[in-house]
Amino acid sequence: MQRVWRTVTGFYHVCARGTGKQLIFEGDEDRWEFLELMRECCRKAGVTVIAWCLMGNHVRLVLADYEDAMSAAMHRLLLAYARRFNKRTGRTGHLFQNRFDRRSLDTDWQVMEAIRSVHADPQEAGISLIERYPWSSFPEHLCAYDGDAADVARGFSDPSCVLELFGSAEGFIAYSLSTPDGGEPALRDMKETEWERHAFADKLAKSLGAPLHGVKDAPPAQRDTVIFGLHDAGFTVRQIERYTGIGKSTVSRIVRAYARVKAQTELSE
Repeated sequence: MQRVWRTVTGFYHVCARGTGKQLIFEGDEDRWEFLELMRECCRKAGVTVIAWCLMGNHVRLVLADYEDAMSAAMHRLLLAYARRFNKRTGRTGHLFQNRFDRRSLDTDWQVMEAIRSVHADPQEAGISLIERYPWSSFPEHLCAYDGDAADVARGFSDPSCVLELFGSAEGFIAYSLSTPDGGEPALRDMKETEWERHAFADKLAKSLGAPLHGVKDAPPAQRDTVIFGLHDAGFTVRQIERYTGIGKSTVSRIVRAYARVKAQTELSE
């Protein structure tokens, strides 16, 4: 028997994950492309995006669907993005898990919790504070409360539901930055987020000849220059390994070799 997913409210919490924890975004260009496709596929299907958040290996959404079109829209979105991503990166096979997760939201409280949870994903993962993460609809909703119609029109979500549910910017912010147990977020006092460190590393890598996602496939001399430049700027071997996808032993070898050259140069001066 076919499973019935329809909910009385029309709201759903949706999550699409990369297969085998596969990264589904290699750079900001990928994220922008996904958002544009999301807007196009959902609009054509009559599905409204209420909230969204893009993470490294998964996407979380709150959707409103009154025409039972969400499933078809999501399949079109994920298939179209996967084809473009695979073509651009030269990979083959499934990018996303075969089925995306979805849960019906049957009360206003469940919708509010889903919106809070989607925006809190980077904070709960230890990546960034909610209000400082650039790849979620949180800033779009704040613009709606500020009455900035131009910015809202350029966004990828419809904040009208959020305005109605939370009533005020203060209420929305307080609820969004709270935790399920009512306590303070663990990362509230974090001075520098992992997202900011990654963004700085990518900017530095580009200035040295290759973006982070391209270091692994760069010519050896260029690869080594970027790796040593990152290490010289204070990034650890483990961070460089995580940012570039290059093995720890290779990164360590390059760092040691360049350190010896640097030491010899300083001695000769």
